Amino acid sequence: MKEFTFVEFLFTIDEYPQELGKLIALGKDFKLIKCDDEFDEDDDGLRFDYKRVSGNINTMTASVIKLQNPTLAGKMRISYIPEELKNKYRT
Repeated sequence: MKEFTFVEFLFTIDEYPQELGKLIALGKDFKLIKCDDEFDEDDDGLRFDYKRVSGNINTMTASVIKLQNPTLAGKMRISYIPEELKNKYRT
């Protein structure tokens, strides 16, 4: 049985379509829960818009992303990956 964990990705509006496509391409290894609009403003009043993508991901797939796709991994916040699973994919 596959073990899943909760994960969130934070993308800029420009990154969102392409990166969401990568997540959807994972098929059954990623179960989309929701996509939320978010924004932030700096001290000068400039607004930055983001999309937060939440879902459940297969822990093995999350480990592979962390180790092999630094761009996507940098956008990922995962709740937990067992240490033994991380060690399995380390080189």
